[in-house]
Amino acid sequence: MALLPPDPVYTIRNVDNVPVYSLAFSFLPGGLERLLAGSKNGYVYAYNLQTNRVQQKIQVGQAPILHIIHTDTHFITQEKGGNYKIFSLTNNGYEEDATIAIDYPGFCRFEANTKLNILYVPDSESKIHIYNFSGEKTGSLEPDSAAPKLGDPMCMKFIEFPCDRPCLLVGYEAGWLLLWDLNTSQCIGKLQTKQCPMSVEYHLDQQRGIIGTASNVIQIFSISRKDLTLAHKADITIKNPGVNKVLSRSDGKVFTSGGWDGHIRIFSWFSLRPLVVLTEHKQAVQDIAYSSEKVSQWNANIMAAGGLDGAITLWNLYNNKN
Repeated sequence: MALLPPDPVYTIRNVDNVPVYSLAFSFLPGGLERLLAGSKNGYVYAYNLQTNRVQQKIQVGQAPILHIIHTDTHFITQEKGGNYKIFSLTNNGYEEDATIAIDYPGFCRFEANTKLNILYVPDSESKIHIYNFSGEKTGSLEPDSAAPKLGDPMCMKFIEFPCDRPCLLVGYEAGWLLLWDLNTSQCIGKLQTKQCPMSVEYHLDQQRGIIGTASNVIQIFSISRKDLTLAHKADITIKNPGVNKVLSRSDGKVFTSGGWDGHIRIFSWFSLRPLVVLTEHKQAVQDIAYSSEKVSQWNANIMAAGGLDGAITLWNLYNNKN
């Protein structure tokens, strides 16, 4: 039996109700806890999680900010149209170090190996470019010319397998999921998807992954530890089609989908059944993020969701009292 949906612990209205495309938590020395919201108007708004108010407005460009990541040393943004900006953290805020410009009209978000400061950047015609955090191109991933037509990249997930084997999962427009060995730049596995994949996630301990698609089916797949082969495991049918984001909580107990219908669905990794459906958002959910640390105001790890309705909802899903 599904649980009664909890209420969000807080709802932030983005500045001027501007649609939210991307989210990232930031925990900096000195106890500064922030949530960054990449918005349709080209700004990133930094919300202080102790006051839930805008602390800083960062004008990146004019186009929607499709993706952001924040590390201890860098802040990286992706604008629709293919501009990537790499900022370093300074005592005075953010200093722009490099810009990567690619003429790419799609919505695929970049991925990163934050240990080695490497970016994996999508391009048209099935290409993935590899850059360092200084903005220098160091390589690329391109399917064999004999392979079936894959179309543009739609989603990616960086995975660090044991024994120093970094890999990149890439979902393509034509309905394929490929696993790339980043040590050799070779494709080492593939899986056909039900429809165009919109988002992909993988949990190492579960040895299972999730594919959100343009249909009403969420696919579950596995990657063999022995030879890294991909295998389809199960289908989960949801009420309305279209998933923009799938994300696993780090403890491997639940995973989450954000839908075109504005619904956030929480599933059990154990049973693959929906635990609860959160219906706070009135338009499509564009991004979901889990905090890596406890947020002091609620003394809990928090899930954040943002969408086209200009709302950012904060949820304490570890707390069963709700």
